[in-house]
Amino acid sequence: NMPGMNGYDLARNIRALELAHGKRRTPIIAYTANTLGGVIESCFAAGMDDYLAKPVELVELLKKIDHWLPIGLPGPLTFKLPIEAGMLAANVGEDAATQREMLWHFRRANDADAAVMKAAVDARDLPRSIQSSHRIRGASLVVGATGLAAVCETLETAARAGDWEAIVAAMVSFDAESERLALHLDGLAA
Repeated sequence: NMPGMNGYDLARNIRALELAHGKRRTPIIAYTANTLGGVIESCFAAGMDDYLAKPVELVELLKKIDHWLPIGLPGPLTFKLPIEAGMLAANVGEDAATQREMLWHFRRANDADAAVMKAAVDARDLPRSIQSSHRIRGASLVVGATGLAAVCETLETAARAGDWEAIVAAMVSFDAESERLALHLDGLAA
């Protein structure tokens, strides 16, 4: 209910600008006192990624930031990165060059697999959705991308159950976690 433009219109305008200019998706979190009567669904329909209900505790805010932003803050407030370094090292070794190479190969393969996953969901192709989510989950675990692996596990379970509502809902998290991971990997390559 902002003056001049409400939050729904703002989110739609941001999404249109991102699309028009080929920009990455910016996480948008609604902060609202009204969580009844379809407001949350309207937030998602307008292009928002998540919501917080007023009033919010600092711990809740930090959890949302931790989920949506692939950064770490100095000091006592630290945020989990999309790649668990210990898991990556355990699976591919301690050599930084080898890790970078593995992450580069993962990024290329994951981009292709994510496109297949999205096409499968759009086509309502359960077998391909199961196969794609399973494949992405396995590769994600190798490089320590546990957030993406968890989302893919949810997708695979929903696809095996034929639960399209759950699949569509999980795809929102899949897109967000994929973007968070891509931003992190791009930062490593820079």
